Amino acid sequence: MLNPVALFRTASSRSASSRYLLNSSCSKDEGYESSSDISEEPCMFSGSHQSTLDRLYAWEKKLYEEVKSGEKARIAYEKKLTHLRNQDVKGDDYSALEKTRAAIRDLHTQMKVSIHSVEAISNRIETLRDEELKPQLSELVQGLARMWKVMAECHRSQKRSLDEAKVLLAGTPSKLEAKRHSSISITDPNRLARSAANLETELRNWRAYFESWIASQRSYVHALTGWLLRCMRADPDTSKLPLSPRRSNGALPIFGICIQWSRFLDAIHETPVLDGLDFFAAGMGSLYAQQLREDSRHVRVGSKRFGAGTPDEFSGDMKIVEVGQVEQVMTADKMAEVAIRVLCAGMSVTTSSLTEFSIASADGYAELVNQWDNAKA
Repeated sequence: MLNPVALFRTASSRSASSRYLLNSSCSKDEGYESSSDISEEPCMFSGSHQSTLDRLYAWEKKLYEEVKSGEKARIAYEKKLTHLRNQDVKGDDYSALEKTRAAIRDLHTQMKVSIHSVEAISNRIETLRDEELKPQLSELVQGLARMWKVMAECHRSQKRSLDEAKVLLAGTPSKLEAKRHSSISITDPNRLARSAANLETELRNWRAYFESWIASQRSYVHALTGWLLRCMRADPDTSKLPLSPRRSNGALPIFGICIQWSRFLDAIHETPVLDGLDFFAAGMGSLYAQQLREDSRHVRVGSKRFGAGTPDEFSGDMKIVEVGQVEQVMTADKMAEVAIRVLCAGMSVTTSSLTEFSIASADGYAELVNQWDNAKA
């Protein structure tokens, strides 16, 4: 005869995946609910990744609820068995014994129904995992590999252009000076300050979005790998799993791929990119602050233009205005030179770090694609 107690204990270990997936949302205590209404709709192979994850979540929640209600029935079943033995020892009358036996039979039937539901839901989850989630993850990894390859090529090209620009900047000062004299006017410093402030804001946003993006990828892969490991019947210790994504000890290739994916994202470091963006943004911020100080100084110099006095004094004031104007033009030239150098330095550091990160990411994802292809062979 089927041993429902032993089988339910086995099913309970499988339900750990649902607890991991649902987190705190599973803490609500819900009553027993039969799974006779389990849908048998066909898999949506053309469905989106989000749709697949939503349905996996729904099935895992059903599994959790079924295991929880079945566990309650198992506990009640064992208590009734103990009660029946005590009644038999005490020599209770036949009607009392039959009443307890009837309750035990009902609980036994309830446990068998729950076990069947648990097995059906588990099979459904495995079907979704193998026939929908797996190809979607393969497509996602391939897409990320293509994206980072293009990103690496673009950042390499940007780095080469910046290196060439730095050589020109260092080698032809006279041409740059002539260029500045022909293009800079009295109003340029204000525009330069606004541009520096706007660029600093965009760089801060870029840094925040980049950090959040990488952290989200890492969190997603960690959660996915953790859930998949809870689907395994073997020891979920990742350090004992082989590096090869091929089937090993009954594990599907998707397990090994996701483990490698998780290790790869843990090994890659985005800190140099974040530091480079911070450096670039700080340079723009200091440029803006310096321009504000220069503007304040120019206001103090310009205030000497006004006031009552003799024509000689007025002539003297005119000389002050001319000196102030020359000084302001010189400051604009100097600020333009500083701005160019700060801009080049910030772009160089940022682009270099992005290039290294993109190359490392492209290589890592290319290796994952190769492992996935080898697993299919």
